[in-house]
Amino acid sequence: MEKEQGMNNLHISLTEMRNESRVLKQASSIYNSSSFESVFISSLWGEGLEMSENLNGVELRRFDLKTRNYGNNLIIQILKYLEFTYTVYRNYRKNNIDIITIHALALLPLGCLLKVLYSSKLVYDAHELETEKNGLGGLRKKLAKWLESILIPFVDHTIVVSNSIADWYKSRYSIENVSVVFNSPIIKDIKKNNLLKSKLGIDSHIKLYIYQGVLSKGRGIDEILDVFGKETADVAVAFMGYGMESEKIKEAASASDKIFYVPAVAPAEVLSYTASADVGISFIEPVCLSYDYCMPNKVFEYLAVGLPVIVSNGKEMSNFVEEHGVGWHASNFSSDELAKLVQHSCKQDTSIYEKRSKEISEKYKWQHQEKLLLEVYKNVTE
Repeated sequence: MEKEQGMNNLHISLTEMRNESRVLKQASSIYNSSSFESVFISSLWGEGLEMSENLNGVELRRFDLKTRNYGNNLIIQILKYLEFTYTVYRNYRKNNIDIITIHALALLPLGCLLKVLYSSKLVYDAHELETEKNGLGGLRKKLAKWLESILIPFVDHTIVVSNSIADWYKSRYSIENVSVVFNSPIIKDIKKNNLLKSKLGIDSHIKLYIYQGVLSKGRGIDEILDVFGKETADVAVAFMGYGMESEKIKEAASASDKIFYVPAVAPAEVLSYTASADVGISFIEPVCLSYDYCMPNKVFEYLAVGLPVIVSNGKEMSNFVEEHGVGWHASNFSSDELAKLVQHSCKQDTSIYEKRSKEISEKYKWQHQEKLLLEVYKNVTE
């Protein structure tokens, strides 16, 4: 089918687009739908990255801001934002952009401005509960709440990552144009393997737990390290990802034969590594409403390759595990509670969960989420 002329979609991200799987999946799905002539992604440039890439038809451009090395005080941050705003506007003003998709609350002002300048529609893809996220407090939180409240009426559709977050947006802003698109993976036929055990030198009889994704505070890293640092059973845990807690994990790994660190791998390789583990862990501390309501992509990735999961006591994750019977959830957030779940699960034949996990994964896979995404874009353009 030939692509419809004149339909162009611009995605804007404030990241360097190193491992942004959600943005890439959305852009690729939209481009492959044949409803759009062109799909663009604009982002920031970082050391070692290409300035531009063609990702199977999606055109990615990273912008090297002149102000990027000037510092990080408030005035410089404002200057960086203004430079990025002008750079994006200048580079896409002749591309007849029909829909702008922004991937962060901080991009709402830019999105609203470009909506007017380009005469476009605006989609806001909130990757979490943006005004209630971890580390956001004081004046910054008040500003975020004010900004979202005054600008969200100009958004044509808001996309969120969990049912609880959707309910929150509808209630808080009295809006109905909100859709849930879970951050699930594209399902591929990936067989169980020994990739991680072989790579890390772990004996085949050891039950391997895996934590994958962003390695930052509030994600249960300390609790996982504490539990596996003391555990005497035939278990081990592998952390696969990137983030501020990487060095702490490396130090713990050097002192324990049950803790391992694997740097982040390319999105296309993630599930092959995941499939070599026995149990997935997503032990996020519900320290903020965003974490309490989160439904992380790692949970769907674990299920996609047939793993049962251990999750913390966050509302969305624990309800999901309870409803679908795909693992175990904590009753409270603590090392002791996690230790109980590890000790219980390590005695189970986790292979019996494989069929159930894959059945649930089939229900939530990206191929289904893609249909929900495309329906949003169809409604926005009508």
